Amino acid sequence: MLAASIRHEGSSKFGANHKWGNFPSVSGAWSIKDEAFLEDINLLSQLKLRAGFGITGTEPNDPYMSLNSLDFGTYVYYNGGFIKTTRPGSNSNSDLRWEKKKETNVGLDFGFLDDRITATIDYYNRKTEDLLWDYNVPIPPFLYSKMTANGGSIRNRGLEISVTTIPVQTQDWQWITSMNYSTNKSELLSLSSDQYVSNDYSDQGGLPEPLQMASHRIQVGEPIGNFYGYKSIDIDDNEHWIIEGADGKAKPIEDQVPDDKQVIGNGVPQHYLNWNNTVRFKNFDLSVTMRGAFGFDILNTPKMRFGVPIMLSRGNVLESSFDNVYGKRPLADDQGIQYVSYYVEKGDYWKIDNLTLGYTINFNKWLKSLRVYGTISNLATISGYSGIDPEVGISGLNPGVDDISRYPAARTYTLGVSVKF
Repeated sequence: MLAASIRHEGSSKFGANHKWGNFPSVSGAWSIKDEAFLEDINLLSQLKLRAGFGITGTEPNDPYMSLNSLDFGTYVYYNGGFIKTTRPGSNSNSDLRWEKKKETNVGLDFGFLDDRITATIDYYNRKTEDLLWDYNVPIPPFLYSKMTANGGSIRNRGLEISVTTIPVQTQDWQWITSMNYSTNKSELLSLSSDQYVSNDYSDQGGLPEPLQMASHRIQVGEPIGNFYGYKSIDIDDNEHWIIEGADGKAKPIEDQVPDDKQVIGNGVPQHYLNWNNTVRFKNFDLSVTMRGAFGFDILNTPKMRFGVPIMLSRGNVLESSFDNVYGKRPLADDQGIQYVSYYVEKGDYWKIDNLTLGYTINFNKWLKSLRVYGTISNLATISGYSGIDPEVGISGLNPGVDDISRYPAARTYTLGVSVKF
């Protein structure tokens, strides 16, 4: 089997020279089970090998990034009165173009026992090129020192596995269970291009007042999502932080310098797992949906900001503010808020998202059936994270930060009736 396509897409958000992009794809598959040498193997119900390559384009969220925007300037006196002037508000870039994702995929589908057991395995390698980035440019020839342009690239590699089985299937009983697993590894390959040059790193994210500093650093050769701060290792006799310096030796937090900062965690989950189950017994049905994320960290900003005694001078604090730190004693009243690794916690969690129990009554021709059911959403969360909820934002360049003003996720109970005529 072979399939191919090409998309010719345009967007007014790009520069005059690159408003259109061509995005081809090709894929093929080999149904191995249909070959003569496997026809007599009854245990195997399907076996298919797949492969594909494709390019897709991404446009920016904001319009007019390729054009000279206009801002209001000062007043000038003209013809007996003052009038407001306009002036260019940004640099234009007629070469602003699509971000392109080039992905190669290899997969295998197989089934056993008349598809009582089916599974899919996929491996992908995706490279994103021509990333939209803000570069420093010289004045002149440009009007402003910043300009949005294309440059840099990111690579993502990952594995996805899906398995569905029917362990029990009789006249009265049926149990269907499915499990999905995925993992991804990202790497920043470059932040520069042939025309625009950038540093090999960029600090991202903004911590709340009074810290007001970056929370993450993206760096060439490193994965996306690294927390970048001071590594705390102890507290001293005055209940102040002790951190690890750039030379690997312990030093008081008061002697910190920017070079002491290091990677203290990563906010992107390395592994995802979903497990869904449906059980039917005669007229009863039960479904349970569960999922989890593993191998990532969370920056507990509520604890970092409201979990220190010094915040009593500005209002309320968490009860945990007076807990022992590193099993010794609470922080001192004069220890200021610091971005240290103590507040970066393991974020692994397992959630029971949904549980539904129903009962169906069958009637006559004009009223075919009536189903009564009850549902609990957000039933339970199993996690060692000390914050409200370990499910935090993981998109963008500063993932894994727990918002200080987030609202707790609600547990919902639903009773319902479904009638089929």
